[in-house]
Amino acid sequence: MNGPLMPEDSTSQPLHQGGGDARQAERMVKEVIRWYNARLTQARDSGPDAKTIEMLRAARDQAVDDLDLLEDADEDTTVQIGITYAARLRELADFGSSE
Repeated sequence: MNGPLMPEDSTSQPLHQGGGDARQAERMVKEVIRWYNARLTQARDSGPDAKTIEMLRAARDQAVDDLDLLEDADEDTTVQIGITYAARLRELADFGSSE
């Protein structure tokens, strides 16, 4: 099946619209970047912990690189980035709730 998933009633809209994966992946990557930016600000404000700041900065920079990659990514790469960042958001949410 090459097109969008269609419901039984062919007069209805497709269940999956083309381009949605890219928008969703972009939204998730941006949310991860916001999370890291907030933690970087907290880390800087709470005192010098160079190791933590460097770890947060490296993770944030990787997310920025992946966001840039999405601009020209093929469908498979877009889906992979989306899956990766959906999992990352869950991890970050779990991390935030355990603090």
